[in-house]
Amino acid sequence: MKNENLSKKKVAVIFVIVTLLLTWLFQFTPIVLQMNVEETSVSSFDFASIFFVIGGMLPSLLGGIFVAVLYKKENIKDFFKRCLVPDKRSILAIFISLLLICIECFVTQTISKMNGGENLGFEGLKLIAGNPLMFFYFLFWGLISGPFSEEFGWRGFLSDMVINKKNVVKGSIIIGLIWGIWHLPLFFYPAQIQYEWAHSNMLLAVCFVLMCVTNSLVYSSIYVISQRKVFPIFFLHMFENIVLTGAMIYPFSDVYKTLVNPVSIVLDIVFFVIITRTRLYKDSLEAMN
Repeated sequence: MKNENLSKKKVAVIFVIVTLLLTWLFQFTPIVLQMNVEETSVSSFDFASIFFVIGGMLPSLLGGIFVAVLYKKENIKDFFKRCLVPDKRSILAIFISLLLICIECFVTQTISKMNGGENLGFEGLKLIAGNPLMFFYFLFWGLISGPFSEEFGWRGFLSDMVINKKNVVKGSIIIGLIWGIWHLPLFFYPAQIQYEWAHSNMLLAVCFVLMCVTNSLVYSSIYVISQRKVFPIFFLHMFENIVLTGAMIYPFSDVYKTLVNPVSIVLDIVFFVIITRTRLYKDSLEAMN
């Protein structure tokens, strides 16, 4: 950082507090003002969505501001290179991420079917099969509605402040808890799956926060094996949003919705335990600054 006397811990705390407060300010405003939020989402284009979208973008916006203000010129260049320029390790990490999400989807649906759940609809995949150009539509919305709006901040900036090769687990749990409670406003928007979880069983809402913690372990393992690249994490986040609980498999049953978080928690932990014992991970961790 430009000021070597600045504590990374203090910077991280300031970033988290500002991000949480501003996000909640924007996203709770439509709720407090009793706007119509029945259909509000990233792509709803109603008035409330302005507040919703701005709030959702704040982790990356603030992450970029903190980087611009605090980092030296060469570190700023490195930051954007890690975020936007892929390499061989990034491509490998993307394929590992896709495999994990497909496994989680398969296991969740298998257990769902065993408990009376219906078949997945695969509407997104059907649309792409009918018109291959729809792939770019889903890619665009998949990347901007979560990955680009959040990960420049969470994994790009905050991971730099919190995670090093000696505290990956501790740092990941801290970021995961913050990330989980950051989603709090989504439990008040009917078009969001978090709303359904909170209004069907509060344990599912708690389970979502726990899933954010285990997700964070997975994200950090990808961060390590790609040697601090954020680029593959964009895709991991996208796969979760549009494959595991999104348009690619929609519609999915209520049983699937109930099971997806507990299954993901278990498989995230299994994945982290396995990947952290590989030579790829150990060598990458050793190479971290």
